[in-house]
Order: sequence, then C-alpha cells, then structure tokens
Amino acid sequence: MTTSAEHLLAGPWGLPGDLDAELARALEQEDYGTALALLRDALPADPSPRLRVLLAFVRFQDASEVMVTELIPACQEALALLEQATEAGLPLEAVAPLREEVERVLAEETVRELAAERMSLERAEAAPLEEVLEAASRLRASHPARAAELFRVAERRDTPERAPIHRAEAGIALHQAGRAAEARPLLEETLALDWRAPALWPERLHVDWAATLLLEQAHAARDDAAFDATWAQALAQGRLLQRPFPANWLNQERLLTLLITRGDGARAAQVATRLEASRGYLPRALAAQVAEARTLARRQTTPLA
Repeated sequence: MTTSAEHLLAGPWGLPGDLDAELARALEQEDYGTALALLRDALPADPSPRLRVLLAFVRFQDASEVMVTELIPACQEALALLEQATEAGLPLEAVAPLREEVERVLAEETVRELAAERMSLERAEAAPLEEVLEAASRLRASHPARAAELFRVAERRDTPERAPIHRAEAGIALHQAGRAAEARPLLEETLALDWRAPALWPERLHVDWAATLLLEQAHAARDDAAFDATWAQALAQGRLLQRPFPANWLNQERLLTLLITRGDGARAAQVATRLEASRGYLPRALAAQVAEARTLARRQTTPLA
C-alpha cells in the first residue's frame, strides 16, 4: 500500500459515538473481523468514498487472513466498493494499489476454483494429496457431496494418524449436503475421539464443528436426550482440548440462535458469555440476541410470584 493510500484509510472517519476509537484499535491490532463488523453496523446509508475504500480494504483483509473461503466474494465486493468510490470522485490513483492487489488475488482464486471443479474422483486417486484436499475444501460450499467424496479419498491416501481429520471433514460436508444420516456416525466419531495426539491437536477445532452439527441434528429430530448428551460431551471435550465449547465464532452464532429457538435460557446465556469473551465488538443484531438470551435465562430462573 502506498503512503497516499495509507493516508486515505487513516482516521478520523466521523463514525458515531466512540466507534472511531474502537475501529482504530481494531485496525491497529489487525483484527479485521472486528473492524468489518463495526463498519457494517456504523456506515451511513450513503457512505463517503473514503469509507467505501476502507470497507473494501477491511473486507479483503479479513477474507485474506481469516475467512479464506470468502476470498472470491470478498474480492468482488471490494472491487465494487472501489468502483463506487471512484465514481463518486475519488482519484483513480488513490485506489490503484488496493485495486491491483484485489484483482491479482481474484484472478489467482478463480484459477484455483476452476482447478477444484475439474478434480474428479478418478483424478483424485493420482493427484498430489495437497491438491485433492484443496479441491475438497473449495468445493465444500458449492458442492458439499462431491467434497465429502474427495475427503474420503484423502482419508484412504493419507497416513493413519491424519485419517480422522479427513473423516471429520467428510462428515461436515455431508451434513452441509443435507445427508444427515450419513454424516452422523462420522461426526459422532469426531466428537468422541481423543484429539490430543500430535497429528490431531492442531485440527482439534473439528470437535467444535462436529458437536454443533450434531446438536442441530438432535434438535431437528426433537431428540432431547441426544441433545443433552451431546452438549455434555462437547463441554467435556472443550475443557480437555483447551478450547471451551463453543469456540468458533460461526458456531457460537448458530448455537445462540438454536438455543433461543429451543427456549433454553441457561445454555443460551452460557453461549452469550462465550461469545462476548471472544470478541472485541458485537454487531447490533448479535448484541440483541445476547440480550434476548440473558432475558430468557432470567425469566426461567426467577420464581413466579
């Protein structure tokens, strides 16, 4: 980024209340997820060109560093925002460095997406394992059933120590494909497994996902006993693996919504506490759900007059 582009993104930005200070803190810490959530909440209906560029930068950086599966839509959104900024009068040279970087990444990601689309099961048996796994990961959002098949190929081809990782990924993909009955045994195995082995420890977040999806399945089946058992097992595994359940931001949000829907105030309040502890800023909609969870918990613990 050039000096002029850095100056363009520098504060103050004129956001309401103390949000300028919160945004500056998030950017200084390179916490782009927090910065993105804050900007989406605080931007006016017709933001200035400079704020559009800032949103483009933050959206792109968040996808590049954290939400890598969002890179293509993030690049597309960033380019649209930069186009709007120049149409509103911002000089082209001011946004050129960021635009060039986004366009470069978008081109590279598009090539990788096309390569993933071409990864058939037959090709997966002979292709380098890294390419198979990349294709499976990229296909999980758009073609989860195909992704599950590729993860099972990886399971057969990788070392026995790493095979559970690919079974877990296959279970997640099958759940996303709507094939809950096939996903369940793989997810149950993932939740029950001891992930403290050196080959598994870095991937232990799969336990968080397996538990979340099994809870969704138990809720859909109206199986309260399975829900309670899975919740207890997830909490125990989270303590064992030093990642208190639920640890993942997306799972926290999914479970908060699910528990409020179930009218489970105590657990909803637990998730609300985990959610607040893991984030520097809560978007307005999420903050409203946190408040709803706490209200529900209080109503369920307050004795009737």
